[in-house]
Amino acid sequence: MSQKIFETLQRDPRSSPLANNGQARITTLDDDNSRIELEGELTTFVCDGQYGQAMERILQSYLAQQGQARQNCAWVSGFFGSGKSHLQKMLGHLWANTEVSSGKRARDLVLELPDGVRDQFRELDTLAARSGKPLMAASGAMPSGAKDAVRKTVLAILLKAVGMPEKVPQARFCFWLREKGYLDAVKSTVEADGTLWLEELDELYVSPLIAGAVLEQDPDFAAGNREARDVIRQQFPNSDGDITTAEFVQLARKALSPDGGELPHTMLVLDEVQQYIGDSNDRATDFVELAEALQTELDSRVMLVASGQSALSSETPQLQKLKDRFRVTVQLSDTDVETVIRKVILQKRADAQADVQQVLETNAGEVSKQLEGSLIKERSEDRQVAVADYPLLPTRRRFWEECFRSVDVAGTNSQLRSQLRIIFDAVKDIAEEDLGRVITGDVLFQAMGPDLVNSGVLLNELNNRISGLDDGSEEGKLKQSLCGLAFLISRLPREQGADKGIRATARTLGDLMVPDLRKDSGPLRNQIAGLLEAMAEDGTLMKVGEQPGLEEYRLQTTEGAQWQRLFDEKRQAVRSDTNEVNTFREQLLGAELQKELKAVRLLHGDAKISRSIVPWVNPEPPAPSNEQVVVWVRDGWGCSEKEVREAAREAGTDDPVLHVFLPRRNAEELRSRIIDATAARRVLGHYNPTTPEGKEARQAMQSRLSRAEEDCNELIADVIANALVLKGGGIEEYGTKLGEKLQAAANESSLARLFPEFPKADHGSWGTAVKRAKEGSDSPLGVVGHQGSNDSHPVARQVINSIGGGKEGTNIRVELRIAPFGWPQDAIDAVLLALHRDGTLSAKDSQNNPIAVGQLDQQSLGKARFYLQEVRLTTREKLAVRGVFGIASVSANQGQEEAKAVEFLDAIENQVAQSGGEPPLPQPVSAGLIKQLRSLSGAEQLKAILDAKEQLQELWDQACSLVDRKQKRWPSWESLTGLLHQAQGLEIHGELAPQVEAIRSHRSLLDPTTDFVAPLLQQLEQALAVELEQAQQQFSQVVAAELQQLQASAEWQGLPEAERDRISQSLQLPATAPAAEPVERSQLLEALQQRSITGRKEQAESVPTRFAKARTAAAKALEPSTQALRLNSGVIKDAAALDAWWAAERQKLATALENGPIQIN
Repeated sequence: MSQKIFETLQRDPRSSPLANNGQARITTLDDDNSRIELEGELTTFVCDGQYGQAMERILQSYLAQQGQARQNCAWVSGFFGSGKSHLQKMLGHLWANTEVSSGKRARDLVLELPDGVRDQFRELDTLAARSGKPLMAASGAMPSGAKDAVRKTVLAILLKAVGMPEKVPQARFCFWLREKGYLDAVKSTVEADGTLWLEELDELYVSPLIAGAVLEQDPDFAAGNREARDVIRQQFPNSDGDITTAEFVQLARKALSPDGGELPHTMLVLDEVQQYIGDSNDRATDFVELAEALQTELDSRVMLVASGQSALSSETPQLQKLKDRFRVTVQLSDTDVETVIRKVILQKRADAQADVQQVLETNAGEVSKQLEGSLIKERSEDRQVAVADYPLLPTRRRFWEECFRSVDVAGTNSQLRSQLRIIFDAVKDIAEEDLGRVITGDVLFQAMGPDLVNSGVLLNELNNRISGLDDGSEEGKLKQSLCGLAFLISRLPREQGADKGIRATARTLGDLMVPDLRKDSGPLRNQIAGLLEAMAEDGTLMKVGEQPGLEEYRLQTTEGAQWQRLFDEKRQAVRSDTNEVNTFREQLLGAELQKELKAVRLLHGDAKISRSIVPWVNPEPPAPSNEQVVVWVRDGWGCSEKEVREAAREAGTDDPVLHVFLPRRNAEELRSRIIDATAARRVLGHYNPTTPEGKEARQAMQSRLSRAEEDCNELIADVIANALVLKGGGIEEYGTKLGEKLQAAANESSLARLFPEFPKADHGSWGTAVKRAKEGSDSPLGVVGHQGSNDSHPVARQVINSIGGGKEGTNIRVELRIAPFGWPQDAIDAVLLALHRDGTLSAKDSQNNPIAVGQLDQQSLGKARFYLQEVRLTTREKLAVRGVFGIASVSANQGQEEAKAVEFLDAIENQVAQSGGEPPLPQPVSAGLIKQLRSLSGAEQLKAILDAKEQLQELWDQACSLVDRKQKRWPSWESLTGLLHQAQGLEIHGELAPQVEAIRSHRSLLDPTTDFVAPLLQQLEQALAVELEQAQQQFSQVVAAELQQLQASAEWQGLPEAERDRISQSLQLPATAPAAEPVERSQLLEALQQRSITGRKEQAESVPTRFAKARTAAAKALEPSTQALRLNSGVIKDAAALDAWWAAERQKLATALENGPIQIN
């Protein structure tokens, strides 16, 4: 008889089950609506799959712990909408077999209650019958209770379930009544008039009904009703705080067992415990203490089922405290987990070690096959732990570890206790199998499936499809296992560095599903391959990859199948579109080619000039380039290698173009990958999924696109790596990479062929030459090895030839930087600066102004226009030119002659312009010579200035003489014309005006012999001075006379002084007669501009009028003021009444007139 696995283990898993962690929740029935709702839920409840399994495990756990020192607790976790509350509700009512309606109980309403669950309920009923008490279930939502009273909240749920009031004082009161035997009588008395017992209990301390009912049963309880209420308040006081754990246990026992005997078999369901605890460490601690009491102090008759959204592996410290009560967890590293598992579950008996070792060694071939080709395949160190791990193979253990890390989002299943449970269950399932049986890889999925669904890692649709594959047959179970493994493998990382090389191929899945090392795995592997193929055909799986035997299988969702069908359609469409495939291939080749070209760095000669290299991807030959090295690229899809070689030979050895041929390698594979990538890209652009299934399908299609693109890139890189490079003339360039070959060919041949003149300017010190030329060095080109004159350097000779009749610096640079020269810009600039400084070239700026020697730099050089100098001055002549500049007081240093020539001509021209003007000034001196000199430039202009020295001196002297007379006579002319304007209407104006007009018309102001203005100005000033003095005297006399007359008038004298001042100010009367003061001739024009002779006469004539107004104002001011008087109103009916009214009013008016004029209102 073969040895069994359990016989090799130190601890028999069959007799040592681990604690169960099922889920449960129930609700109470308060009204008809809740009963109707419950009946509907029960009749539609599908108690199979994960619901049935969970229910069975919870019941099994409770039953297994009967008679033990402690009962198990269950923790139900899951995301919102996962159905945990529904499961709990159903379990609670099925536990108590609630009578939903007359003759209908919960278990009878469920249509298909699994046999296993039904058998467990029968066993539970048997236990209840033995105890003599019915099964009990209590449920409630923790958040509905008091936040800071954990025990009160839980106790309230128990109290409500047994029909007791939820509050502790009221419950204690009822328990007292029950102990005294008064409860039923007191309750009946209170309810006699229709009062509800529980509602009245809420008013316990003030209820006369309750106090009276108690007095009826016990007259000695108190002296009266009021006193009875006081006694109740004192005996059953209320407390805001929580009760102790001991008080909770005491009250719970009283609630569950009124007779004080055995406790009923009870399920306590607490919903949303995690929400209740929140972030409170105190509530977490209290709840842990309460759970411990429920487990150990209630005779293992109460099973606590609590729930929360998070698994107990959550990192929140509050939930961590619950682990020891609901699931014992220990935080270990992977190594620690393995060690604990080996000691607790897998530890072998001493007398079985050799037997296990023998089985493993005998079947080492099958063990070595496991996951071969991946990074978790068999390792040499596996032999040291193989016996300790058995019946789990080391490779499968590593596979599980990878799966734990990738699919367990919450981290729950990577904890020690969870792995203990999973492996324990797996060992228990095969404990009675013969030695040689091993744990298959699919066990992990079976154990983690519910958690994966709750965490959202496994979609409900996928889970249902995987579960539905198990039709009860062996083949159905195998299909389910294969799909579960395919899912786990699909979640493993594929990123570089994290990819372990595990793919869901037929071989890999066969490795993980081999159940017995002693049996030939060939038939099973063949069966697996057939089943995988069949499931790919019927749409359960999708097959990825085209290499026979290495296809990868992935789970297919309903929506994923739609994506797959669309992908197949798009792939077929792309396959028939040759142009699109070719275009995409060319794009890939072009992109990879650009990467190679970017790595090419061409530095030409000692000058290290950066040159660019550009591709020409066209069947036609490229046009000649004068700046860049051209690479003519052709591929094996468009021409043959022979054609490329012939074209290179025909181009000749002077042609700088490089010829590249990309061979047609792996063409069909590349075409297939391009088709896949294009089809996947189109599918991704077609859908915009919003459902989880659609998003996963999109992710799978995105992965397919990424793989296809990666494959394309690898194939394209292979083509580029094997590219052929030919130089003009057909000479092949060798190397390891395309970029290296191009760089070598360009440096050795193409640059020399493209820029044959480059060696004439190839030197590394042109930057220094630029600096020396700018600073005025006598031999700026010496630093580049040139010892002759500047204009004899090859670059200088070409610059002179290029300038011709004149050319801008930018154009000179452009011409000499391209083929066939390719010279450094510093070389061109250094030569231009040197030739300009030594006089070989002249330069003008953008405004056509000459640029002085030394004022040109590299920044301004581009916009300057250069000319060849035909005239060249000697040093002596330049010195003489600077002397001519002194005529106009313009100083110039050596080298500034050209720039200062402009300043000199400007100075003379400005002086000439000032020598005349509009009449009475004469015409300016002729500037024809200046215009003639301005038409010249450079050395030619300087030579002409030197030759015209005497003419320029004469012109300058003549202009200066006129300007001097103008400065002296012009102020007198302005005074003469101003005073003449003031003399209008006077006799002197008619006498002098003709003479002034004659000076203007004859333009004789600057007459060299006679000053015509001075005598006329003197005569006019004398006449106007007399007129001004007479006008002042007249004004003074009139004011004096009027002042005397005003001050002598009775009206003026009768006014107060303040009133006289007011009138004087308002009429601007002078206080005294002003004296006539003489005016200086220099101030005469200003005085007359302020008030003319005519104005002064009019001023004197207006004085009598103002003084007359003053006298009138004084007389008016002396008149008495008017009184306002209102006559009486009324109705006058006859003459007598009229007479009486008039007599009265007349007397009033007469009296008022005595005080002054009257204004009647």
